Amino acid sequence: MDILQDLSLVSRWAVYGEVHLVGSVALDLVVEPDIDLEIYSAVPDIGKGFTVLAPLAAFPGMRRARFTNTLDTADPGLYFQLQYERGDQTWKIDMWYLAENYPGPRGHELTGPLLSVLTPVTRDRILAIKEAACERDEQVQGIRVYQAVLDEGITDYAGFRAWAASTPGGVNRWSP
Repeated sequence: MDILQDLSLVSRWAVYGEVHLVGSVALDLVVEPDIDLEIYSAVPDIGKGFTVLAPLAAFPGMRRARFTNTLDTADPGLYFQLQYERGDQTWKIDMWYLAENYPGPRGHELTGPLLSVLTPVTRDRILAIKEAACERDEQVQGIRVYQAVLDEGITDYAGFRAWAASTPGGVNRWSP
């Protein structure tokens, strides 16, 4: 993806860990301008994360940087986000810096299985649901859309909303 190359994100992070492109970009199911990376290392280090991001703060088009430390929670990790304007779109770039023994869920372990079961029909259904949510300015977790379409046979946005209302959210460990 051009944006990853523009910002050299994979090579910047690769110095500190194993980098995986995950989420809608990895699955070719992009509706909103959103890129997700997971970075695994022996010990995630806040300073190393800022070393990666600091030079990008002055990068043309960089609009915002955000950081959250959840190392001391049930979902341990470091979260960095960039908002990068390219052309007429602002891309949100989410980067999770996690320990190699991170208990999950792990997006990179979901990518291969999802790619192997997606069909043109299920792709179209997923994209239609995500586009309908976007038109309504409603946030949906991609993994929940994938689960609804692939496991429950949901075919449209109304069906997804009904399913989502009756299905608990939270940390999702679903896999196809």
